Amino acid sequence: MSQIHFKLSETLEMIGTTRNKIAVESKTRPATILDLASGDTKTIKLETLVNILNAINEIARSHGLEQTFGIEDIIQYVPQSTENTR
Repeated sequence: MSQIHFKLSETLEMIGTTRNKIAVESKTRPATILDLASGDTKTIKLETLVNILNAINEIARSHGLEQTFGIEDIIQYVPQSTENTR
């Protein structure tokens, strides 16, 4: 079965920051960040994703990282295995 894999925790670890710092910098409820990081979210507004990504990229730059982070660094689509469809 296809699924969505949430990668926010991995990305925050990569840039060396906390969920709380992202919540503050992106002006997002800490509970929303926790749900995204733990994979417990069912919906998210695009505006919220943009705010989180802006905060991640700003913090990453302040830590000397040149990489630009995108949606795929927060949410990943994992396609259904073709073996399971036979």
